[in-house]
Amino acid sequence: MARKNLLADLIEGGHSSLAGEAAAAAPEQRVPTLGSRGAVGAMSRSLEQLSAERDAAKVLSERLVSGQDVVEIDADLVDDSIIPDRMKGSDANFASFKESIRTRGQLVPALLRPHPTQPGRYQTAYGHRRVQALRELGRPVRAVVQDLSDDELVVAQGKENGEREDLSFIERARYATLLEDRNFKRDTIMAALSVDKTELSRLISIYRAIPAELSDAIGPAPKVGRRRWLEFVEHLGDRKPAKTLEALLGNPKFLAGSSDDRFRMALSILTAREGKTAKATVWTANDGKRIAKIDRSPSRFILSVDEKAAPSFGDFVLDRLPDLYEAFRKSKEGA
Repeated sequence: MARKNLLADLIEGGHSSLAGEAAAAAPEQRVPTLGSRGAVGAMSRSLEQLSAERDAAKVLSERLVSGQDVVEIDADLVDDSIIPDRMKGSDANFASFKESIRTRGQLVPALLRPHPTQPGRYQTAYGHRRVQALRELGRPVRAVVQDLSDDELVVAQGKENGEREDLSFIERARYATLLEDRNFKRDTIMAALSVDKTELSRLISIYRAIPAELSDAIGPAPKVGRRRWLEFVEHLGDRKPAKTLEALLGNPKFLAGSSDDRFRMALSILTAREGKTAKATVWTANDGKRIAKIDRSPSRFILSVDEKAAPSFGDFVLDRLPDLYEAFRKSKEGA
């Protein structure tokens, strides 16, 4: 019968290991109780065949969802993960990667889960580049399908990126922040990124300190690590980045540059503006000693004490800072 042939093709086409189990799950041929001849007998055999097909399909479905087999799925039925982990322009080698799949085929399966709200569709846990390349090539995706919770999906996604070590610092910071914004627990985020509490706090605090429009304009900056992004945040300070962003987006050199170049240009704009507005002065005591240097900028006031000119004076001032600040606060309240 046509239905029988369809199921047989599904099991045998790339899933020969399922055939035995599907057959074992199917009930043994029973002697029809309604007669073996005529219309009644034909109906009885049809019902028995439908029951066998249903049991075989159940075995097949359980095997696929448990991730015991690699299956082929139409790439157009596969969606991205619930949280994107890459920034635009982060994959400069994608063209060569796609060409490799075109010539050599997909060597490593992707990991998918059934879409939680759209039956017949899937979401990617890892293998996003493979799925994208196969989608553009018009080829099916070879994948393992597993029932994964949201937490399990993002952990699997993060583990893949951790093993490849190809997410930049700001991409990891962005991914951590997006997960937190989606109300994932910090334990889950730490597992996904393989970081401790301290490093996770650094990632999130640095990303939140930079307006998304500015970090998106710069991009992944793969050669820029935590130290330089922290420097960027310090120079950004409390100033409004609108003018910085406007200056960058209106610069053809910025738009044509690599992501690392765009980071350097943005940082140079911040430091140049800071340098132009800085006013360095020297404070001289009544005895003529040059005791301290004062640097001002729109976001900070820096007092540097010359320890050679006045040994221990810095500690003297530091000990009295609480009293100085309290006096300052009261003067503001009385103003």
